[in-house]
Amino acid sequence: MPYEIAPIGVRASLLSGLSEQMVVGHYENHYGKAVRALNDVGRELAAFDAAAPPNRLGRLKQEELSLLGSVTLHELYFANLGGYRRAGPNSGLGRPDWREVPDDFTQEITAGFADTDTWRREFTAMAQSLASGSGWVVLTWSRRHKRFLNQIATDHTQAAVDSAPVLVLDMYEHAYQMDFGANATAYIDTFFRNINWEVVLKRIKAVRENQPLPKEDPSWTTNVPSLSVEELAAQIADGTGVQVIDARQRNHMSLHPDLMAGATWRDPDRIEEWIGELAPNKPVAVYCAWGFDVGRNVTKTLMERGIDARFVRGGISAWYAAGGARALKPTAG
Repeated sequence: MPYEIAPIGVRASLLSGLSEQMVVGHYENHYGKAVRALNDVGRELAAFDAAAPPNRLGRLKQEELSLLGSVTLHELYFANLGGYRRAGPNSGLGRPDWREVPDDFTQEITAGFADTDTWRREFTAMAQSLASGSGWVVLTWSRRHKRFLNQIATDHTQAAVDSAPVLVLDMYEHAYQMDFGANATAYIDTFFRNINWEVVLKRIKAVRENQPLPKEDPSWTTNVPSLSVEELAAQIADGTGVQVIDARQRNHMSLHPDLMAGATWRDPDRIEEWIGELAPNKPVAVYCAWGFDVGRNVTKTLMERGIDARFVRGGISAWYAAGGARALKPTAG
């Protein structure tokens, strides 16, 4: 079964000090490329000739392991961004610095470190050690030893045995050079300002209870029907006549004039003006930027009008990450 693109899981435009262009480009290009390459290797393995040289199989399995690590670590990294979600009483959207670590985490981290400051100093130093190279810094929970430890993962494959990652920092240059150049220290500090501690604590709770790590997919927090970008691609290829609606906000479209090939942009704030143009007997797929509120709300409104509509999980970013075709938005007149 092919691996699917996971929605980015973070509102990139609301991060503090990490540009939307860098984060979304990282997701669409590097994460998306890893998923596609992993599926390519999977197809090679499925068709592998048992009479072929064993070393060829060995190389494929090593490549599969590295790509699977890259895919999983990227998904965990994007999902543990979003410190803006921890809104304090006077913080607006909330962009806490690292000192606002939740008390629950402060208590948990003592199973491995003297205190939060000790943990952070080690985690930061390990990240700085990768500034001239590449790799990941991961806070993991050792199931066997019942304690936390920081580890470095190079080539996406190194991991403590019988351990689960709860916080992930990408130190490959593509994760920060666009915004920070060679100043990896500034990137590391900015990362700490953007940690989604709610996600980290959910992971800790899961691994402490020997449960799988939760998937931070915003699409599953709603009962509005949806489909993946892979399912949408299959519908388009089958010629079902699916009507694809780009429902990104007008200001977003002014900055990002490209859209999914075959899609039609419609203003999500003026549904009444264009809903009558939809073919009532054909399904509708609605996408926004990342699969959060806009696409879901438009889909819900269309469904209330009796239209067979679904929103696209992960939005247009997931489509691009999957290698989907794009086109320029037609100009007026």
